[in-house]
Amino acid sequence: MSVLDVPDARLYYEAHGSGPLLVLIPGANGTADAFRMVTDQLATRYTVVIYDRRGFSRSLLDGPQDYDRRLETDADDVRRLIEHLGDGQATVFGASSGAIVALAVLTHHPSVVRTLIPFEPPVMRYLPDGQRWIDFFTETYGLFRQSGVDSALTRFRERTFPDTDQRVMARAPRNDANAAYWFEHELRQYPAAELDLDVLKAHAGRIVLAAGREGAGFPAHDVVAELGNAVGCDVVALPGGHVGFVAHPAEFARELLPRLDRDPGAMSPRDWDDSYASTPHWDLGRPQPAFQAIAGGFRGRVLDVGCGTGEHVLLCASLGLDATGIDVAATPLRVAEGKARDRGLVARFLVHDVRKLVELGESFDTVLDSGLFHIFGDQDRKAYVDSVRSVLAPDGRYFLLCFSDRQPGDGGPRRLRRDDIAAAFVEGWRIDTIERTTLDPGGIQGWLVALTREDGSC
Repeated sequence: MSVLDVPDARLYYEAHGSGPLLVLIPGANGTADAFRMVTDQLATRYTVVIYDRRGFSRSLLDGPQDYDRRLETDADDVRRLIEHLGDGQATVFGASSGAIVALAVLTHHPSVVRTLIPFEPPVMRYLPDGQRWIDFFTETYGLFRQSGVDSALTRFRERTFPDTDQRVMARAPRNDANAAYWFEHELRQYPAAELDLDVLKAHAGRIVLAAGREGAGFPAHDVVAELGNAVGCDVVALPGGHVGFVAHPAEFARELLPRLDRDPGAMSPRDWDDSYASTPHWDLGRPQPAFQAIAGGFRGRVLDVGCGTGEHVLLCASLGLDATGIDVAATPLRVAEGKARDRGLVARFLVHDVRKLVELGESFDTVLDSGLFHIFGDQDRKAYVDSVRSVLAPDGRYFLLCFSDRQPGDGGPRRLRRDDIAAAFVEGWRIDTIERTTLDPGGIQGWLVALTREDGSC
């Protein structure tokens, strides 16, 4: 048991397992217990944080609450948990009204979110008949005030969820104080919330909307497709209905796990910028040791693709080489420029898409790639390799560091086999060496690859 003091409340939370941070946000139940049955399986790969939202059970209020801004406050609580427990970012899963909170976290605090999985967020205004549902929830609140929790919950569940969910909900432990708090402060307010779709569209690459397979025809399920179309993000189906993580915990966790890691290749420039709001785990503040060891082989004009805050560019500049770094994100490049000034080095940094290097209209003798090649899927990988070749002079050298299939687990970037690398560099390339190495931080198992561009047309 742990408690985090936040403004005007004390959040009860538990952390289970080890690995990247995964925060689970409960819905109407409001408590960590909603995810008790899936936590152990998810904790085999993640540090899983389950908690009581403020005002529910063990997360006690100890000051005045701004109920007009309760959704923003819920989102800020998640941000504080992430910053308290992790390295600045987390994967965030929210269920039901907890999924609405999750969307608010990404809207207001995008720098703390690695991947977002909102599961059946009941934002009713985005349904074609959304106002009817918003009116129904207002009427249900009136029934609660008139007749109490039992009558109102029964009416709410019968109209809103399939029979399979109703049976699971009926067996759940009762907490009338939590139910009353939810009726007062959430039932009417959260389903009527208006999302900032423009912000969510900008971060669509890290959103995976999810719905239960058994909920078709019911509002929390059907709104997911509407949101997917509005935001332009993926939609996936998971076992069960609205409470599939309780009804089918093993199957739900097994199918959820592959969805939790964002695909870096799908990230937008804004996403990459946000990842530098705090120092990301891949930014060492120094060159990768594997590149440092072979820097004597770098020559001529050097281009570092996906250079981040520029450590390898500055390494080359310190060796007297003409060094350029490019990145799709502007924030790390500003940091790189500051480092160059502080160190008295001359280097150039450009915002540019690595898949369109030909647009630079330049040629380089050496290209460096530390941890970029492995983020791309098959189609983008081919475009990227062709792009690198388009700016590499004949007999120019390309050096890359990437994750290896020897690295345990499947979180983070794709693991690559030696054959994957060989298959990506066939026409117009000579593979000089593919060597086992490690990448910092943490001694990640990787490949150090040296290639030469063979003469001929691009």
